[in-house]
Amino acid sequence: MEQNKEVLVLFSGGRDSSSVAVQLAMLDYKVKLFTYQAGLPELTGLLGDSAPDIRHKELVKKFPEHIDEKRIIESNSYLIRKLAIEKTNKEHVVYPIALALAVHSNAICYCLKNNIGTIASGYSGYQSKKDKYIEQRSDFALLMKEFLEDHKISYLTPVIDKSELEVKDVLERHCISSNSLENKSMFGGVDFDMDKALEFWRSSITICKEFIKSMQII
Repeated sequence: MEQNKEVLVLFSGGRDSSSVAVQLAMLDYKVKLFTYQAGLPELTGLLGDSAPDIRHKELVKKFPEHIDEKRIIESNSYLIRKLAIEKTNKEHVVYPIALALAVHSNAICYCLKNNIGTIASGYSGYQSKKDKYIEQRSDFALLMKEFLEDHKISYLTPVIDKSELEVKDVLERHCISSNSLENKSMFGGVDFDMDKALEFWRSSITICKEFIKSMQII
């Protein structure tokens, strides 16, 4: 990994994405946190803080020179409608992949507009096995890497091979809470036919590329 580079970390506020932010800060990256909302506002507690807010404050306090104090929140639901809602009853829809593509496509748009050449995600192998998050499998992470590279953006997945205990240890060693703060996806724990999942990816990627191209014109 090159030092002194700016990186956009896809940030849910959970353990994995927070661990990624810590690791990249330790490597002297300038870290911007990017949170995608699929049309709904973040849930907040009694004090008005959302889970990502709480973890973000911890990260900024620990790494004030590396973690940007401004979190980027994106709520463009266009691709969710195109990839999931409009495809329903027309083809087999793999909703977690639709959401993953929407998140990454909007992050690509942000990077292209702001001259950021690297995106990092907290995708983890243990999540794909434990909670059956198909989009976090190593083969789909590789497809995502190729998608980003098509737009001249590097893709980092620092915890893809780490265990849950290893991820917690990264946080705890730097005095960051290791509780799971993010909301669990409603798409976890569902089995998918891999052939249909790959077919859905192929049918969706062109829509994503057209969206990114159109957003560069605006």
